[in-house]
Amino acid sequence: MTRAVKDYLSGINDYIFLPGLQREFVWSPPQIANLFDSLIRGYPVGILTEWNVRSSNVENFNAYRFLGQYIASKGHPPYEVSDAGFTRHNDPMPESASPEVLVIDGQQRLNSLYIGVCGSIAQYRGGRGYPRDELENWERKKLCIDLFGHPDFNEDNTRGDYKFEFRRVEGFGKELTTGYEQDGEEHHLWMPVGALWDDGLVNQGQARDTVGEYIETAPMPVDESTRLELREIASTVVRDLRSGVLTTNLKNDSVDHPQTDIPEIFQRLNMEGSDPKPYQIFMSRLMSYWPYAEEEELQINPREQVEKWIDEFCREFPEYEQHISRDLFMRYSSYLIKRDLAGDDLRRFSDDDMDLLREKWLNGSPAPTYGRFEWFRSRLADAFKTIIDAGLRPKVMSNMPIVAVLGVFYYYNSDAEVDTENKNAVFRFIAQCLLLHESYSVFTIGSARSWMRYLHDRQGEYEVFPGDELLAHENLNPSREDIRLVVENAHYTGEPGQPVFTNKNVAAILGLLDDAYTTHSTRDIGDYDVDHIFPRDKSNEVEEAVGEEVDLDRIGNLQLLYRPLNREEKQEMWPTEWFGTVSDAEEEELKRVNQYPEVSLEPHTVKEFIKTREEQLIDHLDERYVK
Repeated sequence: MTRAVKDYLSGINDYIFLPGLQREFVWSPPQIANLFDSLIRGYPVGILTEWNVRSSNVENFNAYRFLGQYIASKGHPPYEVSDAGFTRHNDPMPESASPEVLVIDGQQRLNSLYIGVCGSIAQYRGGRGYPRDELENWERKKLCIDLFGHPDFNEDNTRGDYKFEFRRVEGFGKELTTGYEQDGEEHHLWMPVGALWDDGLVNQGQARDTVGEYIETAPMPVDESTRLELREIASTVVRDLRSGVLTTNLKNDSVDHPQTDIPEIFQRLNMEGSDPKPYQIFMSRLMSYWPYAEEEELQINPREQVEKWIDEFCREFPEYEQHISRDLFMRYSSYLIKRDLAGDDLRRFSDDDMDLLREKWLNGSPAPTYGRFEWFRSRLADAFKTIIDAGLRPKVMSNMPIVAVLGVFYYYNSDAEVDTENKNAVFRFIAQCLLLHESYSVFTIGSARSWMRYLHDRQGEYEVFPGDELLAHENLNPSREDIRLVVENAHYTGEPGQPVFTNKNVAAILGLLDDAYTTHSTRDIGDYDVDHIFPRDKSNEVEEAVGEEVDLDRIGNLQLLYRPLNREEKQEMWPTEWFGTVSDAEEEELKRVNQYPEVSLEPHTVKEFIKTREEQLIDHLDERYVK
């Protein structure tokens, strides 16, 4: 049985998705372009499977519309993008809908076809240092085909092959990049695939007129003869686009099974011959079970809820938006029932596990802000607040399973708060992990699994995060050589006064000098900066005094300093000059907690100071942490 692409696209509102295996319902832009390229070349693209739905079953499943305006980049976009109708998620089927057919295999292909022909994408094009929440760093694009690219016309001044590519169109204040383009001697003319679609596929006469208009209005620096040759190529490309893509037949199959069989059929179809990620399999299990609970108050659509949380967390914690994903929420969920997202554990998930996890999601009374999932959501949010307030960013703390472990700690210890003690305890724990990671790869899923189980077995025992106990449980402690390795590689890469740790080794060493940030009960690690003892701006004067270049970004010249002291008082002062402005007691304390050696703080002794202090740091950490 076959059905043409145009028939699928024309009846797109009748084909509603059945959610299951937790994948994106749309391919990435390059994958969409490859799909169209495969079709125009006559390559097979797989078989679609449809479910013939009985109208009486409509209220018993969760289904979704096709998505036309797709956010194709990670991170949270500005409001203007969402207001323009762009989203990552398919809208639920309206209650009034009565579809006759649902697609249970091939949703990605069909939705990708729909976007390529009838829709568009919003894509971030900023780069490092360009915020994702600013509209000027986003573009609106449509799938285009190069009208001057055809394998039968291998001329020197043309591409000589088909080419599909998403190109910028008007929107978000950007100029379009469709239309004519010249690359050296080659001519290119980009036309949106949707130009052949006007509430349906245009006829051949309209297609010829479209090609003619593109050729006539293109500002091409060519003579009339060349323009005619290019028009012939363009006409051939459009002919192949209509016949090879828009009217080609897609193989499809249909099933007519009871609604209770469909989740199992869906999983088998989508997992056969593929390699789904563990979190996708886990979500598939939940989607096959939770929405169909007999009691209405127990019915949960986990896919919709997780997508909502991802959106909320990206807005609330933009520092980690690139790492907030389904995988994180599924891992946090599995940890709460003492399971892991691993092959063996996934195979052991039972209906009882599904029921237990649902209780964990629904634990606590509904709250005005986040409803019936308040406790589950808020405790993971507390994990993010803790690491962000402690100055830890993904460049240093990129391991999301550790965030899930921290969420488990907060979930099972109701008296634990995001306070000074916990921020300092978590930072010190991360610092120890960073110190050990160079030699022992501590930041692993295996370690997170073990720590999760430890916390699970000791529910309600802690108000402060038990980092030392977790490390002792794994029998993890460093050697002197481990410490020396980290000290030698600790090098600051951020800007002066930046309250974010940009180097793992710097975070490890300064984090373990905990007297520097725990001696004042009203302060926590988030109140401190990484400060250069000898200011970086004095590098030229230091070089002149020493007689050679000195690396002032080494750990021997770095300390933690209370932010108001650093930014308002010390600033770029020489250390001797600054210590002359504070009391003797304060100077003594600052030197003690930051492990100053007995070396003069004059410019000509900088090199000696850094070398001696690094050795003192090694000795201090050796005495304190090596067992």
